[in-house]
Amino acid sequence: MILSRLSKSVLFIAVTLVLSLLAVPSEAAVKRSVSMTPIPASLVAGQQITLSGKTTGGLKGSKVKIQIKEGKKWKTLKTVKSKKKGGKWSATITAPASTPALSIRALSGTKKTKVQSIAVVAPLNFVTVGPGTRILGVDLSRWQSIGEALDFNRMAAAGVAYAFIKGSDGLATEDALAIPHVTAWAPAAKAAGILVGYYHFARIPVTADPNVIVADAQAQAAQAAARLAALGGYDERTLPYVLDVEGVDPTITDEMVTLWTFTWLDAMQAATARVPIMYSYRNFIASRYLQDPVTVEKFRNYHLWLAQPGNPADPAVQVGQGLSGRPCYESAWKQTDCSYVWTFWQYTNSGDRELYGIPWRPSSGDCPVDVTLCRPGRDSGRNHLDLNVFNGTAADLTALVSGSWVRSAAEYR
Repeated sequence: MILSRLSKSVLFIAVTLVLSLLAVPSEAAVKRSVSMTPIPASLVAGQQITLSGKTTGGLKGSKVKIQIKEGKKWKTLKTVKSKKKGGKWSATITAPASTPALSIRALSGTKKTKVQSIAVVAPLNFVTVGPGTRILGVDLSRWQSIGEALDFNRMAAAGVAYAFIKGSDGLATEDALAIPHVTAWAPAAKAAGILVGYYHFARIPVTADPNVIVADAQAQAAQAAARLAALGGYDERTLPYVLDVEGVDPTITDEMVTLWTFTWLDAMQAATARVPIMYSYRNFIASRYLQDPVTVEKFRNYHLWLAQPGNPADPAVQVGQGLSGRPCYESAWKQTDCSYVWTFWQYTNSGDRELYGIPWRPSSGDCPVDVTLCRPGRDSGRNHLDLNVFNGTAADLTALVSGSWVRSAAEYR
């Protein structure tokens, strides 16, 4: 009797186990598919763009082909492998210059994505005259003014392709001082053929109250968005608005700094339909922001403009690192080999104002006889100008202006 009951119990367990196994679909039974995230409606010829997507079912770990249509046929531009775990894939391609329109899809096995159609436009013409054969730019604020007009034609002739101008400040008194300069300089720079970008100097309140942090960041984002609108909004010669975060009170926690920054970035993007750029310096982004996976992944969706003294023509100077790769500054923009994914590099604050059409007064002594922009008096001197280089081609810079180039976590290794 006991044996009979035991046999029945074993049989019941065996049947239950078999049924449970049958109820769990195998990997092969899961629907096979391949997807690709949306691409901007337009690309610039020669622009590099990182595509990404996902495979499912038995296609995890399989090859993914990126294809474009040429006439009636599909041509494979690149082949990559999706990850066995999760099925994610990414591939960087270059938009071809041979077509005004592009049809693109991803293919894995017998499955393919929907075709995405993209317009392809010609890049603006920029000369690479900066150190390291990179595209040169300046950034300006009231500290580059002695009350006279800047000669932007002279600046453009010297090879400057873009100028970031202080557009707004979270401190009301400083904001008021910025307005007359940006109002006069922006149209003059554009008229000279120079791209213009604006930056907001952040003022994070000293508080541990997240509600105050969020409200303040939203207010400063609204302030910057209103300034952008007053300056004519985004056009074919305007770079994305920049958030400049530096010199934050040490009593403000990293959590509050991170919360304020993300709130501003989100609010500014919602108000302007354009992803802003992030500006700061190595030690700040390595020490004052949270380093958890969610924070890191979100920051990687923003272009980085990094302040770091050094010569871009010197291969020993690496963006995001100390000399010879030491130390390795840990931040969201760091890759596994300690190199940085960066877009702009502010490499010096000692640019020659005379060369770039900016009137100046000497910090000591009299004006030299061989210059035209020196004025009598005392000020910060001739070599007081921030210079920058761009990490990309003319196509990339054009794409940044058009809003078709945004960063993605898929670019990182």
